[in-house]
Amino acid sequence: MGRPVVIVKKICAVLQLSLQFLYLMLKSGFTTLLLIIKLQFGLKKSLQDSYTSLTIPNVNENGLVVLACLISLTPGTSLLAIDSEDNRLLLHILDTEKSDEAIREIRQKFEPYIMTLFAKQAVRGKNAGV
Repeated sequence: MGRPVVIVKKICAVLQLSLQFLYLMLKSGFTTLLLIIKLQFGLKKSLQDSYTSLTIPNVNENGLVVLACLISLTPGTSLLAIDSEDNRLLLHILDTEKSDEAIREIRQKFEPYIMTLFAKQAVRGKNAGV
């Protein structure tokens, strides 16, 4: 694949990632607002938060950091830790009932574009380790 094609793919990935982030930020913002309203008016008894880890294989440290920022800026989720050796993020999710949906949306909406932009490059050549 030629260099111009790679550049165009990365520009498209940045634009798509930005649009997906804006969509999820608005959606999560409204969901979190509704959760707070339900708690305030007694329509929901208590909040059941959860902790979960998310592994993103074959992405470099910059990709993990960008993904962590996107997740933390989305209402209802927070990043607690980044394990760059295992490519794992430890997350706090505000509502346990929505945790599977949150992980699924992160994987569907963010991961493909993060991989396009920040996939680890295969080390090639006999002097690659030098």
